Amino acid sequence: MGDLVPADIFERLPERYRRRAREISIRVSEIDALLRRCDTGALRDAAVRLRGQLRPQPDVEMADFAKEFRTACADLPEWAVSEATNDFLAGRVENHTGQFMPTCAEFARHARSIIAPFIGEKNGLRNEAERLFERAEDEARRAAIAIERADPAVRQRVRALIASANAGAPLPVIGHTHSGMTPEDKAEMDKLRIRRPHVSKLPETRLVKGKRS
Repeated sequence: MGDLVPADIFERLPERYRRRAREISIRVSEIDALLRRCDTGALRDAAVRLRGQLRPQPDVEMADFAKEFRTACADLPEWAVSEATNDFLAGRVENHTGQFMPTCAEFARHARSIIAPFIGEKNGLRNEAERLFERAEDEARRAAIAIERADPAVRQRVRALIASANAGAPLPVIGHTHSGMTPEDKAEMDKLRIRRPHVSKLPETRLVKGKRS
Protein backbone atom coordinates (compact mmCIF):
# COMPACT_ATOMS: atom_id res chain seq x y z
CA MET A 1 0.00 0.00 0.00
CA GLY A 2 2.91 2.34 0.61
CA ASP A 3 3.48 2.89 -3.11
CA LEU A 4 -0.15 4.06 -3.50
CA VAL A 5 -0.80 5.97 -0.26
CA PRO A 6 2.19 6.93 1.93
CA ALA A 7 1.97 5.73 5.52
CA ASP A 8 1.91 9.24 7.03
CA ILE A 9 -1.04 10.22 4.82
CA PHE A 10 -2.85 6.92 5.43
CA GLU A 11 -2.72 7.50 9.20
CA ARG A 12 -4.47 10.86 8.79
CA LEU A 13 -7.30 9.53 6.64
CA PRO A 14 -10.78 8.92 8.08
CA GLU A 15 -11.78 5.28 8.33
CA ARG A 16 -14.00 5.45 5.26
CA TYR A 17 -11.09 6.60 3.12
CA ARG A 18 -8.74 4.07 4.72
CA ARG A 19 -11.14 1.32 3.73
CA ARG A 20 -11.18 2.60 0.16
CA ALA A 21 -7.37 2.78 0.13
CA ARG A 22 -7.21 -0.89 1.18
CA GLU A 23 -9.68 -1.85 -1.57
CA ILE A 24 -7.59 0.01 -4.15
CA SER A 25 -4.41 -1.67 -2.93
CA ILE A 26 -5.96 -5.13 -3.18
CA ARG A 27 -7.29 -4.52 -6.70
CA VAL A 28 -3.97 -3.08 -7.92
CA SER A 29 -2.18 -6.15 -6.55
CA GLU A 30 -4.61 -8.39 -8.43
CA ILE A 31 -4.00 -6.50 -11.68
CA ASP A 32 -0.22 -6.66 -11.16
CA ALA A 33 -0.48 -10.43 -10.75
CA LEU A 34 -2.65 -10.59 -13.88
CA LEU A 35 -0.08 -8.63 -15.89
CA ARG A 36 2.96 -10.55 -14.70
CA ARG A 37 5.38 -11.24 -17.54
CA CYS A 38 5.37 -14.68 -19.09
CA ASP A 39 8.39 -16.93 -19.49
CA THR A 40 10.07 -17.77 -22.78
CA GLY A 41 8.39 -21.19 -22.84
CA ALA A 42 4.95 -19.63 -23.34
CA LEU A 43 6.30 -17.46 -26.18
CA ARG A 44 7.89 -20.51 -27.82
CA ASP A 45 4.63 -22.45 -27.62
CA ALA A 46 2.70 -19.54 -29.18
CA ALA A 47 5.19 -19.27 -32.06
CA VAL A 48 5.00 -23.04 -32.67
CA ARG A 49 1.19 -22.93 -32.77
CA LEU A 50 1.21 -20.07 -35.25
CA ARG A 51 3.80 -21.80 -37.45
CA GLY A 52 1.81 -25.03 -37.40
CA GLN A 53 -1.36 -23.45 -38.82
CA LEU A 54 -0.19 -20.39 -40.82
CA ARG A 55 2.36 -19.83 -43.56
CA PRO A 56 5.57 -18.06 -42.60
CA GLN A 57 6.13 -14.55 -43.87
CA PRO A 58 8.04 -14.48 -47.19
CA ASP A 59 11.79 -13.95 -46.90
CA VAL A 60 11.70 -14.27 -43.11
CA GLU A 61 13.85 -16.84 -41.36
CA MET A 62 12.16 -18.62 -38.49
CA ALA A 63 15.21 -18.17 -36.27
CA ASP A 64 15.06 -14.42 -36.79
CA PHE A 65 11.30 -14.45 -36.23
CA ALA A 66 11.68 -16.35 -32.95
CA LYS A 67 14.27 -13.87 -31.68
CA GLU A 68 12.22 -10.79 -32.55
CA PHE A 69 9.04 -12.46 -31.26
CA ARG A 70 10.62 -12.88 -27.82
CA THR A 71 11.74 -9.24 -27.83
CA ALA A 72 8.34 -7.85 -28.91
CA CYS A 73 6.32 -9.92 -26.44
CA ALA A 74 8.70 -10.09 -23.47
CA ASP A 75 6.57 -7.79 -21.28
CA LEU A 76 3.24 -9.50 -22.01
CA PRO A 77 1.47 -11.89 -19.63
CA GLU A 78 1.08 -15.53 -20.62
CA TRP A 79 -2.71 -15.45 -20.86
CA ALA A 80 -2.63 -12.43 -23.22
CA VAL A 81 -0.15 -14.23 -25.51
CA SER A 82 -2.40 -17.28 -25.53
CA GLU A 83 -5.53 -15.21 -26.24
CA ALA A 84 -3.79 -13.36 -29.07
CA THR A 85 -2.66 -16.67 -30.57
CA ASN A 86 -6.21 -18.01 -30.44
CA ASP A 87 -7.55 -14.86 -32.10
CA PHE A 88 -5.11 -15.11 -35.02
CA LEU A 89 -5.74 -18.82 -35.51
CA ALA A 90 -9.52 -18.37 -35.32
CA GLY A 91 -9.53 -15.44 -37.77
CA ARG A 92 -10.86 -12.94 -35.22
CA VAL A 93 -8.19 -10.29 -35.90
CA GLU A 94 -9.29 -7.48 -38.17
CA ASN A 95 -7.30 -6.98 -41.41
CA HIS A 96 -5.58 -10.36 -41.06
CA THR A 97 -6.16 -12.73 -43.97
CA GLY A 98 -5.59 -15.88 -41.96
CA GLN A 99 -3.00 -17.21 -44.42
CA PHE A 100 0.35 -15.88 -43.23
CA MET A 101 1.81 -15.66 -39.77
CA PRO A 102 1.45 -12.19 -38.21
CA THR A 103 4.53 -10.04 -37.93
CA CYS A 104 5.98 -9.57 -34.46
CA ALA A 105 4.59 -6.03 -34.31
CA GLU A 106 1.10 -7.14 -35.37
CA PHE A 107 1.01 -9.90 -32.77
CA ALA A 108 2.34 -7.70 -29.93
CA ARG A 109 -0.07 -4.87 -30.82
CA HIS A 110 -3.07 -7.19 -30.69
CA ALA A 111 -1.94 -8.78 -27.43
CA ARG A 112 -1.52 -5.33 -25.84
CA SER A 113 -5.03 -4.37 -26.94
CA ILE A 114 -6.27 -7.32 -24.87
CA ILE A 115 -4.61 -6.12 -21.66
CA ALA A 116 -5.30 -2.40 -22.29
CA PRO A 117 -8.51 -2.33 -20.14
CA PHE A 118 -6.64 -3.67 -17.12
CA ILE A 119 -3.82 -1.14 -17.55
CA GLY A 120 -6.39 1.66 -17.80
CA GLU A 121 -8.14 0.42 -14.65
CA LYS A 122 -4.85 0.32 -12.77
CA ASN A 123 -3.95 3.87 -13.79
CA GLY A 124 -7.40 5.08 -12.75
CA LEU A 125 -7.07 3.45 -9.34
CA ARG A 126 -3.66 5.02 -8.81
CA ASN A 127 -5.05 8.45 -9.63
CA GLU A 128 -7.92 7.88 -7.19
CA ALA A 129 -5.49 6.83 -4.46
CA GLU A 130 -3.45 10.00 -4.95
CA ARG A 131 -6.59 12.14 -4.50
CA LEU A 132 -7.90 10.38 -1.39
CA PHE A 133 -6.24 12.81 1.02
CA GLU A 134 -7.49 15.83 -0.96
CA ARG A 135 -11.03 14.44 -0.90
CA ALA A 136 -10.81 13.81 2.83
CA GLU A 137 -9.58 17.35 3.50
CA ASP A 138 -12.31 18.85 1.32
CA GLU A 139 -14.97 16.82 3.11
CA ALA A 140 -13.63 17.95 6.49
CA ARG A 141 -13.78 21.62 5.41
CA ARG A 142 -17.35 21.22 4.18
CA ALA A 143 -18.39 19.59 7.45
CA ALA A 144 -16.78 22.39 9.48
CA ILE A 145 -18.55 25.04 7.40
CA ALA A 146 -21.90 23.27 7.81
CA ILE A 147 -21.44 23.10 11.60
CA GLU A 148 -20.47 26.76 11.75
CA ARG A 149 -23.46 27.83 9.68
CA ALA A 150 -25.79 25.88 11.97
CA ASP A 151 -24.56 27.80 15.04
CA PRO A 152 -27.28 30.32 16.16
CA ALA A 153 -24.62 32.84 17.20
CA VAL A 154 -23.07 32.74 13.75
CA ARG A 155 -26.46 33.17 12.11
CA GLN A 156 -27.20 36.18 14.31
CA ARG A 157 -23.83 37.71 13.46
CA VAL A 158 -24.46 37.24 9.74
CA ARG A 159 -27.89 38.87 10.00
CA ALA A 160 -26.34 41.82 11.85
CA LEU A 161 -23.69 42.22 9.15
CA ILE A 162 -26.34 42.18 6.41
CA ALA A 163 -28.45 44.75 8.23
CA SER A 164 -25.40 46.97 8.77
CA ALA A 165 -24.46 46.75 5.10
CA ASN A 166 -27.99 47.60 3.99
CA ALA A 167 -28.17 50.55 6.36
CA GLY A 168 -24.96 52.07 4.99
CA ALA A 169 -25.80 51.49 1.33
CA PRO A 170 -26.28 54.62 -0.83
CA LEU A 171 -29.81 55.54 -1.82
CA PRO A 172 -30.83 54.68 -5.35
CA VAL A 173 -30.46 57.48 -7.87
CA ILE A 174 -33.80 58.62 -9.34
CA GLY A 175 -33.61 60.20 -12.75
CA HIS A 176 -35.59 63.42 -12.12
CA THR A 177 -34.67 66.63 -13.94
CA HIS A 178 -32.70 69.05 -11.76
CA SER A 179 -32.93 66.71 -8.78
CA GLY A 180 -32.03 68.45 -5.51
CA MET A 181 -32.50 71.97 -6.89
CA THR A 182 -34.79 74.65 -5.53
CA PRO A 183 -37.66 75.92 -7.73
CA GLU A 184 -35.84 79.21 -8.20
CA ASP A 185 -32.66 77.50 -9.43
CA LYS A 186 -34.73 75.28 -11.70
CA ALA A 187 -36.43 78.33 -13.24
CA GLU A 188 -33.07 79.97 -13.88
CA MET A 189 -31.75 76.81 -15.54
CA ASP A 190 -34.85 76.59 -17.75
CA LYS A 191 -34.28 80.20 -18.90
CA LEU A 192 -30.85 79.23 -20.18
CA ARG A 193 -32.21 76.49 -22.40
CA ILE A 194 -32.04 77.31 -26.12
CA ARG A 195 -35.44 76.89 -27.67
CA ARG A 196 -35.08 76.19 -31.37
CA PRO A 197 -38.08 76.78 -33.65
CA HIS A 198 -39.58 73.67 -35.17
CA VAL A 199 -38.95 73.53 -38.90
CA SER A 200 -40.85 70.90 -40.86
CA LYS A 201 -38.90 68.82 -43.32
CA LEU A 202 -41.98 67.75 -45.31
CA PRO A 203 -41.61 70.41 -48.02
CA GLU A 204 -38.19 69.01 -48.83
CA THR A 205 -39.38 65.47 -49.44
CA ARG A 206 -39.63 64.06 -52.95
CA LEU A 207 -43.34 63.41 -52.56
CA VAL A 208 -44.17 67.06 -51.82
CA LYS A 209 -41.74 68.33 -54.43
CA GLY A 210 -43.30 66.01 -57.01
CA LYS A 211 -46.79 67.37 -56.36
CA ARG A 212 -45.54 70.95 -56.68
CA SER A 213 -43.96 70.26 -60.02
